This record gives sequence, structure tokens and C-alpha cells, in this order.
Amino acid sequence: MWRKSEGFFLTDMLLSLAAFVMASAVLLPLATMVIEKTADVRTQGEASAILFDELMYLKITGQASGRGWIAQNGNRYELTVTNDEIDSAWEVCVHYETGRQSYKKCSTSE
Repeated sequence: MWRKSEGFFLTDMLLSLAAFVMASAVLLPLATMVIEKTADVRTQGEASAILFDELMYLKITGQASGRGWIAQNGNRYELTVTNDEIDSAWEVCVHYETGRQSYKKCSTSE
């Protein structure tokens, strides 16, 4: 008669461990890439919000806020505001860096 054994055999455990290692080898690089992209998107969103805030300040007061560097959530943003004397338009630029690249977002006030 066959005796019914409860629990795992050694081969069952090794196969489960091998499947877990292969799945983690595939998913871990994918998860780190998603986390990096999420941080980049958050940084770009913060830069857009800073740009919008400065444009609204210009529209309300008619002058620059005087903020040169802004530190927010561990990132540094450089804010430059220039005035074109010919058509009296303001240009606002936000310079920032992510892990690998530096970016610049600019917009003009009307």
C-alpha cells in the first residue's frame, strides 16, 4: 500500500524556489524602472507647477517674485524670469535635473 505523505518533497521546494527566483529576476528590474519613471514624472509635474505659480504671480503683480532657487521634495529648481522690453512679454523658465538629464521648461506671459 502506498503511504500518503503530508508536506513537500525536496524537489517540490526546489522547483518553487527556482520559480520564485526566475520571477523576481524578471520583475525586479521592471519594478526599479517603474519607480524611476514615477520619480521623473513627479519631478516634471513639480516643475510645471512652479512654472504656473510664477506665471500667475507675474499676471497678478506685474513683477517677478525674486525666487531664484526653489527646493521642493528633495529636488532643486532654478527659476529665471526675463522681460522682453520690445513687446513687454515675460519669459519664465524652470531648470531642473532628474537622475540622468537636465531639463528646461519655459513659457511666456501674455
